[in-house]
Amino acid sequence: MDIKEVKQSLRGPMIPVVTNFNEDLSIDHAGIRENVRYVIDHGVVNGSGVLLAVGAGGDFPMLSIEERKAVSKTIVEAAEGRVPTLVGAQDTNVSVTIEMARYAEEIGAYGIQFSPGYYYASSSGDCLRLFQAVHDATSKVAIMIYNTHWEGYDMSLDQLNELAALERCVSLKWSSPDTSVYQRGIQELSDRLAIVDNQGLSVMNHLLGGTGFVTHLCTIWPEHDLSVWKLLEAGDYVAAQQKITAINWPWSQFRGRMWNRTAAESPVICAALKIVGRPHGPSRLPTRELTNDEVAELRTILKTIGVPGVD
Repeated sequence: MDIKEVKQSLRGPMIPVVTNFNEDLSIDHAGIRENVRYVIDHGVVNGSGVLLAVGAGGDFPMLSIEERKAVSKTIVEAAEGRVPTLVGAQDTNVSVTIEMARYAEEIGAYGIQFSPGYYYASSSGDCLRLFQAVHDATSKVAIMIYNTHWEGYDMSLDQLNELAALERCVSLKWSSPDTSVYQRGIQELSDRLAIVDNQGLSVMNHLLGGTGFVTHLCTIWPEHDLSVWKLLEAGDYVAAQQKITAINWPWSQFRGRMWNRTAAESPVICAALKIVGRPHGPSRLPTRELTNDEVAELRTILKTIGVPGVD
């Protein structure tokens, strides 16, 4: 794959698309389509945004394989080729990862995202065998490497260089427990990989050659994160950081507090969607919805940072 073309496609805010549920906890495909079309209609398009289907932000651990496939197809179809879509293919079972990767190719997704093995801590050899197997089992889908160091295995720069040698390993969703390693990784690999910040250091990532940043706030308020992206592309890093500090940080701090109460990303996103009057829905076990007090706190934060549509 032409890395220059990849870096022009996998560029801008990367949005983990929430999986909406109906009250009976079945998949709300209409709600998913509406939320995808909303962010596209508000500026998230090829070169200025990427969608991630059935990642952790899409509650993939609480979905069956068939549900993961169905949600992925809904998101790819709703995107209508206007914005690249990556499908989350991570699993503890390599066969499932391969099945999801092949399905992503079948439905025309731009690429897939998956991490090294987890539950059983990976080794460097295990990691390479996994990525090689998925690469060999597919023929055209782009592969985003996902370093999930909090799951027991932190990929070294040597390991990432090995994976970058695979023809279709063309992107990296990057974070590291060591900030110096994080910076060196971008500096060493940005000529071969489209590097998406997953550490809350989007300014540093862009300055060193990265191509985007993960953001859940963009689901709620795409215009804000797109304005940050425009500042990054213009090289106005001071103004970009000022926006991030004033708006993204209060949002992220609330999400962090909630993470310690119910360990998933969707409850906060769905509560915010409800506040602004868009499709939302309940949570599947073991997660829970926000309490009335938590919703009130979130409403105050959204209003304070200026999210449109908050009463």
